[in-house]
Amino acid sequence: MSERAGAAHLSPEVIHRRVEAIRIRRRRAHHSRGLAATLNLPAMIDLTFLFLIFFLVTTTFERAEGILASDMPKARGQTTVALPVSPIVIRLSTGEADPEGVLIRIDRFDNAPQSLGALTGFLRDVQNEPGFDSETPVVIVANDDVRWDHVVGCWNAALRAGCKSIAFAEP
Repeated sequence: MSERAGAAHLSPEVIHRRVEAIRIRRRRAHHSRGLAATLNLPAMIDLTFLFLIFFLVTTTFERAEGILASDMPKARGQTTVALPVSPIVIRLSTGEADPEGVLIRIDRFDNAPQSLGALTGFLRDVQNEPGFDSETPVVIVANDDVRWDHVVGCWNAALRAGCKSIAFAEP
């Protein structure tokens, strides 16, 4: 006798239990296919230690600024006032009569040189005045219509004069 034929003789309670058992088996099979969430703890622990080692190796430890020692001057009663460092601003533009030439103006100086060749001597003289030295910044400001070789000539004149801080600025 087949199982189906034998199922006709079973009571409804037995049939209900078998159906529930089949449902439970299907649920377990469904969960065992990898749909249940699992944690891979050894890999997470390895990654944590790798991060720890990375941060320990790449971190630099420095003293806080508040703890740094400072050496104060020994002499008392003598006060010195530092002069404010104001840059020497050289402005280059083209002349109306000679568009190939260059006009040189220097802020705060009325006696600007007439040529790039005289600019070296002028800058050396300025460095000897009080409040100026070779560390005084020189800023070159050139209009858009000034030829590039004039700007480079101004740069070279400042270098020949011994200027150590030379920069460009927009007009």
